[in-house]
Formats: sequence, structure tokens, C-alpha cells
Amino acid sequence: MKKLFFAVLALYMCTFAMAKGSFAIVIDPESHRQAKTEVDSYASAIERQNGYSVIILEDKWGVPDSIRVELKKLWEKKNLQGVVFIGDIPVAMVRDAQHFASAFKMDQDRYSKKRSSIPSDRYYDDFELEFESLGREEGTSMFYYALKAESVQKLQPSIVSGRIRPCLEGGKTDYSKLKAYLNKAVAAKNAGRKLQNIFFFAGQGYISESKEARMDEKIAWMEHFPWLEGREQHIFFMDNDDYNPVKEKLMGELQREDIDFAVLHHHGAPDTEYLNKFSKPNNSDDNKKAIQRYIRGKINDAKPEKREEVKAKLLARFDVPESWAEYSTEDIEKDSLQSASLDLSIADFEGYGYQPNVPVVMLDACFNGSFQLDDCIADEYIFQPGGTITVIANSVNSLQDRWSDKLAGLIAEGGCVGDIAKYCGYIETHIIGDPTYRFTNDYSKKRCPDYTVLDIENRHRAGKISSSELRKIYECSPYGIVREQALECLADFRNDDFIEVLKLAAYDSYEFCRRMAVKYMGENGDERLIPTLLDIVTTNNLASRVRFDARYALSAFSSNALLAEYDKNYDGKQRDYIASGAAACDEDIKYALDDDAPFKDRKLCIRALRNHLNYSRIPELAEYVQTCSNPEIQVLLLEALGWHRYAHNADKVITVAKSMSENASLDPSVRKEALRTYNRLK
Repeated sequence: MKKLFFAVLALYMCTFAMAKGSFAIVIDPESHRQAKTEVDSYASAIERQNGYSVIILEDKWGVPDSIRVELKKLWEKKNLQGVVFIGDIPVAMVRDAQHFASAFKMDQDRYSKKRSSIPSDRYYDDFELEFESLGREEGTSMFYYALKAESVQKLQPSIVSGRIRPCLEGGKTDYSKLKAYLNKAVAAKNAGRKLQNIFFFAGQGYISESKEARMDEKIAWMEHFPWLEGREQHIFFMDNDDYNPVKEKLMGELQREDIDFAVLHHHGAPDTEYLNKFSKPNNSDDNKKAIQRYIRGKINDAKPEKREEVKAKLLARFDVPESWAEYSTEDIEKDSLQSASLDLSIADFEGYGYQPNVPVVMLDACFNGSFQLDDCIADEYIFQPGGTITVIANSVNSLQDRWSDKLAGLIAEGGCVGDIAKYCGYIETHIIGDPTYRFTNDYSKKRCPDYTVLDIENRHRAGKISSSELRKIYECSPYGIVREQALECLADFRNDDFIEVLKLAAYDSYEFCRRMAVKYMGENGDERLIPTLLDIVTTNNLASRVRFDARYALSAFSSNALLAEYDKNYDGKQRDYIASGAAACDEDIKYALDDDAPFKDRKLCIRALRNHLNYSRIPELAEYVQTCSNPEIQVLLLEALGWHRYAHNADKVITVAKSMSENASLDPSVRKEALRTYNRLK
């Protein structure tokens, strides 16, 4: 293991220290004309610090198709390593690719294209994907593309990418802000900053507010940055419970000039970071005020003609006197101000004079990086006069249980920030700002295991690492982040090695490994995992987020098998809990197979099967989808089955999907979805 580590280290150190290849700046003509001096300076700084040959492309086409063609040519002929889009560059709105997202699952038939598509630069940076153009939304820079059924159905971006687009009202580029940002980015590159201090924050309601997760996260940061050993005081943490409201304290930390990298875990919207909830009541008076605030908020939000009806229902619900529902305009204004104090919004940048100074910020939240809009939180971070250069953020909603800090250690070793998004594996995660930004720590320090993580990832992508090798790595590595990478790659094999490692990982010393192990159990459904899952579920002092995912995993298994194992080994106190968890998707499967049920109800239930599925029912569902006479139901079921790429019996679906894709007697829409499912699972 040690020899492997140092061989990998030598390879990647050479790569980082002497970067080869080209880098593209794609910019609209007017932005180039307005900021040519600053763009040229920025290009020179990239060449100087990153070692790339920079190519400036003016977007003379105005459509994503042509830009993608040019980038792919550079990738094939000039060893293109990355691209940054500056100014008014068209946005690709991707459809039929929700399986690439960590959490986005919106009905494309029910909602508008704008709302049900994912703004993503994976269209530009993953050249293996194939798309069908669906046209432009008039009056906007948004172009719609459907991922083809024939395409590769797994994300593996070919290059890094980033967006730099300060907007005025109406969506046009603010050239003064653009020039100021480029000058700031150049100055930051010339300064050669070292990564020495890290800050992370936990917002309300995020990953069940698990204290165990945050404790182990600090251990992970020590693995990413091992030269911090003995200097743990350089890792700073703040929880939403530390202050209420926490906003001003958080802004204060992010305006410090000695914090180099900040990771903010919280819920989000395009214009808001959700930080706090209302304080917990401490006494009867607090409880009364909380109920009154809730009642008047619900009444005030209701339509005028419905307010008396709403009031009556709330008074009955809480069994309180009518006086508790009396309020004034001043009360509503106070409530509004109090609510606003709990979160950080775009308006706070100007209102508080908030100018973040942390060079690299990760917004581990939903929608904060919605770059298709005129403004979003991530844009505000980089376009303030402060020192923030690069933000990692998501364009749509994102899963809480995801490995957000994967490969973070490499940015302290000369790797560029863009690599974090490149290797994260999700369609929604983007770099807002300079994707080539990197720190300049000297390399005499203790090396981080992220090199091994990257080697495992690249060998797995190339098909050059076996499941037995991955199992050995998991069993032998002292590093939680290396074990997690081995576990992630093993999931693609769906074999005995994966099952045996899941049994071990459920008890891993690293909370995130434990969490992901029970999550994978719920996505695999092999009955050999039942004893381990039941042991985890029935543990008293279980980490809160592990408990959340373990409870969810019960629905992946046959109720009979779960309860038989439970009755054999346990005293029955939690039997009802186990039974209800196991039955979570029974009703959805019942409707999916019921030809007489209303289509609307069946559609809703079948779509729910994308999130959870009793894998013992896959043979039944796979048989039914072939004989069903309703093409719409066949398409829905094939799509739902295609989400379960880690299922232990996914081969059954693969066989059926391939056969259906080749069956000329089936409706073309069914054959198309069958091909998509086959390509996703094979």
C-alpha cells in the first residue's frame, strides 16, 4: 500500500507542478471588447501559474452546439484541460438526465421546460455525452437539450469548467464588475497564497443536524490536509446552534483575511443561505409567543376571503383563545424582520456591506449556484470587492448525503479548484469564478491521501482496477476518505466483494462511510445484508444521520425476510418499526401493477419507485413491464427501474431492457426508454 501511495504521489505531483496542455477562455464579443486588457492579463496569469497555453475564443456563434464543437476540437488536438465562460455565454438546460443529479427529480411532463430542466455546464465539459437539441427559450440565453438514449449514461467530465458572469438587471453583463473581478483574480494568482486555515459551518436541519457527522468531518479535514497535524487550531467550526441569529457571526468569519477555504453546509435557494430556525422555546411564555407567531403567519399568508376559516382551524388545532390570533401590521413587520435575520440573502451583501474574503468557498446547498439567473448567492460572493475568487455551488437542489469534500486535499497540493467539481460526479455542481485557482503550499509537507483517492477514481474510470483490489484497499487503508472511495467504486460491481465490504463499512470508524454503507444497502437489496442492517437499525446510540438512512434502507428488502431474521434474533420491541419501514414502497408497487388504477395515481406511484424499491419485486416488475399493454406505463416503469444501478439483481433489468429496446413491435417511446435504461445499468 505504501509503495502504491508514493508511486501515485510522484505521478500527480509531476502533473500538478508541470501542467501541460491548453485552457480555453470563451467570452462574448462585447465583454471581450469592454475588458480586453483584463482578459489578456487573466490569460497570462493562468499561463504563468498553471502552465497552460491559453486560447481565447470569442463566442461568434451564440449557441451552445458550436461552442461545444470548438471545445471538443481543442480537447482532441490541443490537450484541452479546462474552460471558463466569461460574460453572456449561452446556458445549456439539460433534460432526460435527472439520474445525473443527486436530488433533482421533477416531472418533465407536468412542469415547464424552464423549471424541469437542469442548467449544467456538463453539456460543455463532458464530451462523451450525446445530446439532442430542443431549441431556445426566446428572449433568454437558455437552450434546451435532451440527453440521448444512445448516449453514455454516466458522468465523467473531460475537462474542468467555470463561469464568470456579473449581471445588471435584465441579464446583461456588468462590465465594470467583470473587469474588477478579473483584476482581483490576477492579483490573487500573483500573491501565491498558501492554504493554512479552514472553516466549516453547519446550518439548521442539514443531515439531521448530526453532531457525529461534524465531529468526523474534522477528522476528514485532517486527512485532506495532514500537514495540519498538531495544528488543529487552524480548523474552525461554527454550528447554527451556537448563535441565534448566527448570520452576523458567520459573515464575520467569512470576512476574516486568514481563512483560506470555507465549506458551508446548509439548505439554500438561489438568493438565500438558510442558516437558523427560530430559537427553541425555553419556557411557557416562549411557547405562547411561538404559537402566536405561527398562527398570525398562517392567517396573514392566506387569501383575505379564507383568513377567518384558517383562523378557526388554527385556534381549534392549538386549543387556544381567540385573543392569541389577534395581531397588528407592526407584529407582521417584526415577524418579517425576525425571519430575515435567520438567513443570509443577496440583499445582505449590500445591506450589511458583506464582503467575503475567503478565496475558496463551497456552498454545500441547493440552488445557491443557479447561474442561469441574473443573480445568485454564489455570484455575489465573487463579485464583491472582498477576496473570494472561486465558489463551488449547485445550480439545482442537491442531496444532503453526498461526498462534498471529495479530493479537497489536492487544492492545497497544487491542484486547481475545478477538479473538485470535475470529479464530484453530479450534473448540478459548478465552479462560479476562476476554475484554475490553486494554492501554492510547498511540497515538503506531509502528503495527503487524496492522491490515492484520485488514482483509484481514474483507474476505475479506465476499467483498470478490480473489485478484489478495491476490497483490499478498503480493508487495509487507515484513511476514511480512501475507504470511502473504494466503497464508491465497489458499488458499480454489485458483486460479492461489494456485499462483504458493505458489512464492514457499516461499522467503519468514519461516520460518512457508515452512512454511505447503509445508504448503499438500501440501493442494493441483497438479503445477505439483512443481519447487518438489522443490527444497525436496532442499535441504541446510533449516529442520527446513519439512523435516518438505515430506516430508509429497510424498504429495499422483502418484509418476510426482514421479519424472519428479526424474529430469530431480537425481542420484538422494534418489530412494528421494522415492519413499517419494510412496507414503505408496497403501496407504490401495488399501484404500479394495477391495470385498473387511475393513470394519475399510477404515474405518481411509479415515479416514487425511483427513490425507493423493494428489490425482491424486481423480477415481478421486469416481467410486467414486458407484457403491459400501456406504452406510457411501460416508459414510466422502465425509467424507474433504470435508477437502480446498484441493485443486486440489476442484471435482470438489463436483460429485459436490452430485449425491449430491440423489439420492433413495441412503441418507439418504449424502445427508446428501454435503451436508455439498458445504457444506464449495463
